[in-house]
Amino acid sequence: MTTSGSYDFGLDRDGLISKAYTMVGAVAIGEDPTTDELTEGGKTLNLMLKGWQTEGIALWLNQTVTLFLGYGTQSYSLGPSGDHMSASVVKTEVATAASSGDTDIVVDSITGITNGDYLGIELDDGTVQWTTVNGVPSDSTLVAAAVLTDDVAVDNHIYTYTTKAQRPLEIIEARRISGDDISTPLLQVSRNEYMSLSDKSSSSIINQIFYDPQLTNGALFVWPTCADVQDTLELTIKKPIMDFDAGDDDGEFPVEWTMAIVSNLAVLIGMENGIPLNAQLGRLATESKFMARTFDDEKTSVFFQPVRR
Repeated sequence: MTTSGSYDFGLDRDGLISKAYTMVGAVAIGEDPTTDELTEGGKTLNLMLKGWQTEGIALWLNQTVTLFLGYGTQSYSLGPSGDHMSASVVKTEVATAASSGDTDIVVDSITGITNGDYLGIELDDGTVQWTTVNGVPSDSTLVAAAVLTDDVAVDNHIYTYTTKAQRPLEIIEARRISGDDISTPLLQVSRNEYMSLSDKSSSSIINQIFYDPQLTNGALFVWPTCADVQDTLELTIKKPIMDFDAGDDDGEFPVEWTMAIVSNLAVLIGMENGIPLNAQLGRLATESKFMARTFDDEKTSVFFQPVRR
């Protein structure tokens, strides 16, 4: 028996659309959709996948991100133009004290730090100064793009990251990470519960959050506000699925979802082109999506115990 030895099957945007047109009978086998059909099919494909996210699908889009805190800050803007939050961060510490007005900072490690990264520096006044890394770090020294606005002591924290995270559709879990990396779960509360808090500006150890997804950037409210900028929040978020923009774009989904996407896209394309829904295609679309969603479930242990009376 001969096998291929490959595991890389997949369809790009135009491949998905072409297969959907063929499946619904709008394009004959061996022919290609027109440019206009591919363009309209791309719009329908994006609409369908964005709509599916409202159902809570896409376990693979769960992402762990780190939110850096500001002293006494009540709310944070989460998204591509928001506050400092990233899925990939570097934390190190100051190795040699620096003074206000300096730009060179000697740190314990420069591993993972690159030119142009966002740079957060814990100052001696208890705040974090944000700037960027100026040049390629070398010999345990990084250069800040802006001068220090206060002194920096040995063991103060240094944070860097390259790209801000996207706006979370929802926050699935939240934890406070202390300066010595101890993790404590946070309570997520409703808008009404948060608004009912009497003193929203009090500073202490954060123990609860409220999240409002909004549009470009979401809004995260914390209580109490941060009293120690060495603390960070570690959030498990549901991030948006990437758009299909070009014909050769690959999808941000597992290959196991391909049949569900193609068959459901075929149903929508048929509707747009006035083609009566074939009962077999309708069943295939429903069943393939159900199987994909079942596959997408998180596998966890279940425990049963008797109730004593």
